[in-house]
Amino acid sequence: MVSGIAAVGVATFTASANNSAGVAFANNGPLGISAPATSSATATPDIPALAAARARKLAEDKAGLDQAVASAASSARAEELTTNAKAISTESDRLKNLSKFMWPTDGTVSSGYGLRFHPILHYWRMHDGDDIGGKCGQPIWAAQSGVVVKAEMGYNGGSGNNVRIDHGDINGVNVQTGYLHMLRYVVSVGQHLNQGDVVGYVGDTGLSTACHLHFSAYKNGSGTDPMEFIGWNKEAKTSSDNKDAKTSTNN
Repeated sequence: MVSGIAAVGVATFTASANNSAGVAFANNGPLGISAPATSSATATPDIPALAAARARKLAEDKAGLDQAVASAASSARAEELTTNAKAISTESDRLKNLSKFMWPTDGTVSSGYGLRFHPILHYWRMHDGDDIGGKCGQPIWAAQSGVVVKAEMGYNGGSGNNVRIDHGDINGVNVQTGYLHMLRYVVSVGQHLNQGDVVGYVGDTGLSTACHLHFSAYKNGSGTDPMEFIGWNKEAKTSSDNKDAKTSTNN
């Protein structure tokens, strides 16, 4: 038999225990089960999303680079075309004027191209040029622009001091001119000359009877009448008006 005090003690303990358990359950969850602690760590990154964003950025950078390269290439191409256009225009102008040969020195023709009785050798032979009379020492001009391919001093088979200039192709034919019997010349092989540049000075070197210029012309290496090139342009024979400056600097 349990005493009253003992019963009260048991009841009190039971109530306290029940109350404590109730509070504990109430604090820990509706069912009395402890809830798992919430993690404070950062969520795992979305790798596919990051890769996609990186790919988009690279594509944008590449597009910008391609545009810059294309712009630079376009500018370079435009500059190249402009340069080519200028070169073509210059060459076109040169070709238009290439057939307009100027009279190579002051004076008139004393002996023309063709068979003649040689004044020194005293027999008939081909005279492969035009003798243009002039004073000793007067300037001789390049009849047309070109490159010096021969410059010889001495007797040279009667040619004396002589120069030959290659004028390139004219209407599909290579044209060269020769300047013979010069007192001296002032050019060298490989030198580019513009029309009207001083080649040398009138003399009587080689097989010659007096100061004059023997002016010759060649088509594809064969001699031809120089009048084919300068004959129609005889008005240019008095060229000192526009060549004085060059003469004074080279004489």
